Amino acid sequence: MIQVRRTLTEWLESHSFSVEVKRQSRKTMAIHVLSQTDVEIRVPLNCPWTEIDRFLEERLPWVIKIQEQFANESARPSLRYREGALHLYLGIQRPLSLIRGKPTFVAADENSIVVRCTNPNKETLVRKHLEGWYRREAERYLPERIIRGNALFGDEIPAPGLTVRKMRARWGSCDGCGEISINSLVMCKSWRAIDLVLLHELCHLRHFSHGEKFYGLLSKVMPDWRQREQEFKASPD
Repeated sequence: MIQVRRTLTEWLESHSFSVEVKRQSRKTMAIHVLSQTDVEIRVPLNCPWTEIDRFLEERLPWVIKIQEQFANESARPSLRYREGALHLYLGIQRPLSLIRGKPTFVAADENSIVVRCTNPNKETLVRKHLEGWYRREAERYLPERIIRGNALFGDEIPAPGLTVRKMRARWGSCDGCGEISINSLVMCKSWRAIDLVLLHELCHLRHFSHGEKFYGLLSKVMPDWRQREQEFKASPD
């Protein structure tokens, strides 16, 4: 239950944004970038303001990075959802093959992504079905990969629950309750990239911040994570 809300304004060089602090019944602090101008911090009920300020200050570089991603996203030409438009699945660009008919059906093969729907000329409808398919594919394949990835840590922390949803600026997140959320559009990436996202969030269940212990653990369970990260950044969105 949210007890207190407070809105702050932070100015850093050319970046400005509003920060809303939500006090909740939780043990850890979490920060979420909602847009280019809005940031939300969730903190324990009795967390001192000095700790909140320090938490925000430590994460300002990351906040600015995410804000820049929002800006780049808005500047990028929007995807089209018509016959022949290229869309990614598991790291490979495939043209859409649109079919009019029922029932609704989406599937991928080596050469295309097939979408069957009642009105394939309506791009908003094709987009809805395609994004729903990405989410179902993630819900189908990721739980088993999370279980296998979690076993690499060799500790007593159980495999987390999984929520799949579309995120605008993040590929994954975790909370203090042992749950992780994954961006449904991660299915656009290769399996190597997907496993990097999953292992990254599993490490966060052990070490919340991006500190020395976090990267030490990530290097232990995924020694080639730096190479995968470069591949991830170089791959098209």
